Amino acid sequence: MNESPQPVLPSTGEIFRVSLRLGTVGFGGGLTVLSAIRSLCVERRGWLSEREFVRVATVAQMLPGGAAANALAYLGLRFKGNRGALAGYAGFVLPGFLATFVLAVIYSSLGVAPSAGLLLDGFNAAVVGIIGSITIQMVRTGIGRLWQMGLAGGSLLLSLPGGASAGEVALLGVAVGLIADLSQKQARLHRYRLRQRTAPVALPHGGDLLPEEDPAPRSADREPPGSGQIPLAAVAFAGGAGLHLTGLDAQLFRIFVTFFRTGLGAYGGGFAIVPHLQGVLVGQHWLTARQFADSVAIGKLTPGPVLLMGTFAGYLLGGPLPALAATVGIFLPPFLLVIALGAWLDRVRQSRTVRAALRGLTPAVVGLMAAAAVTMGRTLDGPVAIAIAIAVGLTLQRFRMDPVFLIAAGGIARLAAGLLGG
Repeated sequence: MNESPQPVLPSTGEIFRVSLRLGTVGFGGGLTVLSAIRSLCVERRGWLSEREFVRVATVAQMLPGGAAANALAYLGLRFKGNRGALAGYAGFVLPGFLATFVLAVIYSSLGVAPSAGLLLDGFNAAVVGIIGSITIQMVRTGIGRLWQMGLAGGSLLLSLPGGASAGEVALLGVAVGLIADLSQKQARLHRYRLRQRTAPVALPHGGDLLPEEDPAPRSADREPPGSGQIPLAAVAFAGGAGLHLTGLDAQLFRIFVTFFRTGLGAYGGGFAIVPHLQGVLVGQHWLTARQFADSVAIGKLTPGPVLLMGTFAGYLLGGPLPALAATVGIFLPPFLLVIALGAWLDRVRQSRTVRAALRGLTPAVVGLMAAAAVTMGRTLDGPVAIAIAIAVGLTLQRFRMDPVFLIAAGGIARLAAGLLGG
């Protein structure tokens, strides 16, 4: 009997090269890159089945951080363990990191010329419109219950006047979702039992637990998640000793911890952390409001995750080492959570409890996104910038367009208006 040939699965180096390529052209946000990942891994190379890709994409969006970076890390984890996860994650982030770093050097060294300032004003205005459009879309697709609307409004208030971090708001959303959604299901079950006068055999809910293992593993070459530990203790110790001798360890540690806490609460992508991060960086006078707004715009304009705004902000705080500390700090929590929770979430993603938690997390993220729109909107200077933000938001509501194109268009429009005396 002839057996069908096993698919050729990727090596760690191939995972890195594919992720590097996707990171280089990864403009337009996480969902755009997820589509490119599907095309490459399912249709062209056959690394995943359609069902497996859906599982990878779902898990990626259940964790903080960029969905595309999480998906590539989890894909690497499934194939080559921790080494594969690191290859997928680092490969995707590296091109955007280098681009953002170069822009930060230019920005810091040369300053902002009047024409460049107008261009950045347009970028910032377009980003406000993009955040507003994403928030409206999330309201339409993710909020359909009264308690979710209240939770979204409460998250907005907690994030702005309350100063709560994105992680705290996300945890509140999960808790409210578990209480509200599960209690509603129990109430419906109770009413159903009263009508039937006998307990039903089963009540349909969000879905059953997935099986512990796939019925037919695609290849024995896959390494189990968690294998392939990378011995970095000696390198970390040597680096820490060097930093201590130079007297930079205290400053770098503060920067690292600040961005680590931010990355830990980055549910819904980079925009969700804007209010909290601005409160920390601008509130402690590490950056001006203008510098922070430019960091967000550059983070969206460059390829890769919006979280790369941490690289730009870190460089403005003190140069290359703070930029590296901020980058590692903001990206490390999502990466560690992919390794620690990825396989477990894959199994339980359709359970009643997990779906209830997600129903609470979604409106919490909507509130964070609305807070980000308000925070960035406060930096808009003049009616032209406001008009650009409104135009970009309305355009995205009506047409499917690349956000990076709209950011560039916003910058050009603001520059033209400024040169013409607007």
